[in-house]
Amino acid sequence: MASQTNSYTVPEEVIGYPMPPSSATPPPRRGWWTRPIVTFPAEHDRKLNCKEATAFMTPCCGGIFTVIAIMVYISHVINAHCDAKFSLQSLTVSPSSATWHVDFLVKNPSSRYTIYYGDDETAVRLGSFNAAVLNTSHQRMSRSHTAFAVDFVAEDTQNADDVGKQLDIKLRAKHQGYGEDYPEAGHVDIMCHNLTRNHEKVEKIQCISKIHGKTSICYVELFANSVSISNANASAADWRIGLVARSPVTDCKISLMILKSRLLRGDQVISNASSPSSGYSGKVVAGDKTNVVFEKVVIPEVIGDIIWDFRVEIKSIVSTNAGHINAFMMAVCPDIPVKFTTDPAGNVMGSLLGNMRRCDYIY
Repeated sequence: MASQTNSYTVPEEVIGYPMPPSSATPPPRRGWWTRPIVTFPAEHDRKLNCKEATAFMTPCCGGIFTVIAIMVYISHVINAHCDAKFSLQSLTVSPSSATWHVDFLVKNPSSRYTIYYGDDETAVRLGSFNAAVLNTSHQRMSRSHTAFAVDFVAEDTQNADDVGKQLDIKLRAKHQGYGEDYPEAGHVDIMCHNLTRNHEKVEKIQCISKIHGKTSICYVELFANSVSISNANASAADWRIGLVARSPVTDCKISLMILKSRLLRGDQVISNASSPSSGYSGKVVAGDKTNVVFEKVVIPEVIGDIIWDFRVEIKSIVSTNAGHINAFMMAVCPDIPVKFTTDPAGNVMGSLLGNMRRCDYIY
């Protein structure tokens, strides 16, 4: 049987890769954003290498860091200091006395700021002249606005140059930040410039304010809240000055113990009191209120019925319920105005003019 050989020739285009005609359009290249960063192996093929593990964890870590950054930014914006704005609305001065009445409109930057407008929380000074607060009032006008008014009497300024006078007001305040355990307590300073007795255009009076404070479990402030003088018409009078320690922080318990004190008029010391043997007979007691008593004080000459420049310097120990820590405190209560009156029997008495006076201290 004759063998037959079949020959078959494979076309050239079947061998190898087909060659497109020269006129064909090449496929578009994929953009970099559509390409995978890395190709992961199958589940049971092999373990991820360092580059593949890094690529796998990058989106997760990036998301976590983004959330943390947003939370930190929001907390910073919310807790940032935005001072309250005080706009002077009206100003009047009694023509028969040195009594001033000032009206403000206060814009509170946040509901987490608390400003205290009470008589005892307000301190006033008129340029270089001392002043005593007689009365304050406030009324909430809206969620963020409060009308605030203060009446005060100042030293005799009838013959003084009122042009460019500055009005300084200090109010107690605190700020509770988000995520903070303890508030930032302190006070707000209001400074109004270009103040005059007969000012008609109050819009020219510029007022700026600044909140000062520090975060503390139990922030302490000291005040002189009373003055009582007996036998003032004698050569040696008895003085009793009441002191009170307060805190704008809720549930703060304070104990104040006086160790040493002295009474001054201007820069002149008129009575020292460091121990019972040196003239101090005030009983040292624990509590937020105490009295210091100065005996046999020679009363200086009184011109008029008010002396404006008495001050008390004290050394004391302050104890709070914040960790039950005792701290040594030096304080000065400046510009204490004392009003002298005469009763029907002819006895001269002395008392504090206006509301209690704020003390400056190093704590």
